[in-house]
Amino acid sequence: MASWRRHSIRTRVTWQRAVLWLVGVVGVAACAAGPVPEGEYRDPHNRFAVRLPPARWQSTSVDGAVLAFRSPGLGAAIGLRVECARPEPGPLPAVARHLYFGLTDKQIEFQEPVSDPAGNGMRTRLRARLDDRPVEVEGRTLRYGGCLYDFMYVAPPERFAEGESDFAAFVRSWTAPPQP
Repeated sequence: MASWRRHSIRTRVTWQRAVLWLVGVVGVAACAAGPVPEGEYRDPHNRFAVRLPPARWQSTSVDGAVLAFRSPGLGAAIGLRVECARPEPGPLPAVARHLYFGLTDKQIEFQEPVSDPAGNGMRTRLRARLDDRPVEVEGRTLRYGGCLYDFMYVAPPERFAEGESDFAAFVRSWTAPPQP
């Protein structure tokens, strides 16, 4: 099989997984996860730590997500997906597309590079439809230490601003151990 064909299939599978993850995060009806300790989550593989969102965000379980939270009052969700085994290669603007693959009527408001001491990333904001419902989405894709980190916030457009600061604090709180 030609190498471009293998790459195309691998990319399509990655995107399909991302769509399933996004649908799971947005479909906040997922089963509740086990308790997540108060305050800070530390990855068991020592890849990162992150402060948990405020109490209005309930821990939930979503396939493919390391952490997922929902706010029933906002009808919104926050999620973090980490891929270290086979992170998607390529430039970050292209890689970040997997966060909104499968959405319809996409209108990208902006896509901009972001950098911080932990590494380089891509921030994307868009409006779209998911399951024929309007949603506003902010995603951050970060490449660090051989892993790809995807942060996602999804909410109805009329409620998006209400949870945006919680998501921004969640992303800002992310820390990684020093690279060897």
